[in-house]
Amino acid sequence: MDKTTLEEFRQILLDERARLLKDVSRNDKALRHADGESEGTAGRAHSNHLADQGSDEAEYETKLLLSASQNEYLREIEDALQRVEDGTYGVCEMTGQDINLERLRAIPTARLSVEAQEKLESGGNW
Repeated sequence: MDKTTLEEFRQILLDERARLLKDVSRNDKALRHADGESEGTAGRAHSNHLADQGSDEAEYETKLLLSASQNEYLREIEDALQRVEDGTYGVCEMTGQDINLERLRAIPTARLSVEAQEKLESGGNW
């Protein structure tokens, strides 16, 4: 991969990281509020109506899952940025071959080529 293309992907990753950090911050604030931290009390803040408590709990669990997913994606972005720095970005970790640029544009954090990913998902060995 030439330096210009590599820099393009580095910028894509940096932009995605900045966007994701804002989302993570916003979600963390919502979780702290739902936990009652904003009111200085312990435990989750619930609606006073019994009928709404189930909805509150479901919303809280959804936010927790989103937070975990966002943090995992953030780790993948950081790993991809490290691969940019060490010169291994865009190289399939299973085959050592270049990952197709269209795949990297669709999934900038991709570690595997399409073929390697399909082989992995089908349970095949290399």
